Amino acid sequence: MLGDRATPSENPINPTRIEFSGGAPQGFYKSFTLDILAVLAALGFGYGYYRYLTQGLSVWILLIALTLFAVFTVLQAFLAKHGGRAMLIIVLEALALIGSFWQDDTRILSITGIVLLVFLAWGYLSARSRVTNCIEIRFFDVAGASLTKFTTGLLIFMVLIYVPQLGGNPLVVSQKSFRTFFDWSSNLINDFYPNLSLHGSFGNFSESFAKMELTDNPNFKDLSSEQQTMAVQQATQQFEQSLSAKNATSPIASSSATSDAFYSILQGMMNAWQSKAGGWFDIGWATVIFIALRSVGVVFIWFAEFISLIFYELLLAAGFIKAGEVPRTQETIGYS
Repeated sequence: MLGDRATPSENPINPTRIEFSGGAPQGFYKSFTLDILAVLAALGFGYGYYRYLTQGLSVWILLIALTLFAVFTVLQAFLAKHGGRAMLIIVLEALALIGSFWQDDTRILSITGIVLLVFLAWGYLSARSRVTNCIEIRFFDVAGASLTKFTTGLLIFMVLIYVPQLGGNPLVVSQKSFRTFFDWSSNLINDFYPNLSLHGSFGNFSESFAKMELTDNPNFKDLSSEQQTMAVQQATQQFEQSLSAKNATSPIASSSATSDAFYSILQGMMNAWQSKAGGWFDIGWATVIFIALRSVGVVFIWFAEFISLIFYELLLAAGFIKAGEVPRTQETIGYS
């Protein structure tokens, strides 16, 4: 009967036990769960990137979402053995990524979707070729092949989606994210310039900068205390006015945080360049962003490989997946 288990039979080419069962194939529900999680990871990153562009979501949350998506992409490369099913999941992942931007220009979304399909499929096929053509499982070789195309495709996706936002804010990061980066870099700068005030107000920063410039001036040392105070005040005002002139939106108040002042200055400079260069600015700035992010992407690939290995080992330890040897023969063609 169809539902009964057949007696073991020996295949002269591949001596494995042949079993018939009326239930689902082995690992069906596990693979289905992995497919669902992969699509949800793509949806989570796409929505996170939408929140990042529109509401200033923390870049760290976005990085976590991207890492999870990368992990499931690597696991799919090892476990998704059926190409047709894998391509269907890749299509769903591409739709999930661009789904949060459905109100954007249809042409840009179409191009972005095609780019995602090409690079995600390329990464999968490249990784699968390494899985099927190697005797032992080379985790980092397979993961690297998958993540290299994955990272490039996702960066192109991020840049293409970001370009329409240039009209409002040419900077890549939100003011909140810039403040986090500024506070971190300020600690490094203060190691070399301890007298420079970077964590207070813009007025305090301007005054500390003016003092640093005047301290090395021999004429300043010859002045009386009152004259030195007046000279510092005058230099501070000139410095503030000089930086505020580069801000195209509004003057910078002395009470503003230093990080917010620099963000405003950079934003004003970018807006000025954009108004002069027009459409060429968008192309050039998008290219610069992609090159910069692709350089950082090398570090992300190493990081994602390490995190993927941890997940891989945990799934092995939990019995969710297993590794074993499969005897097989292979036909070859050569000269007689």
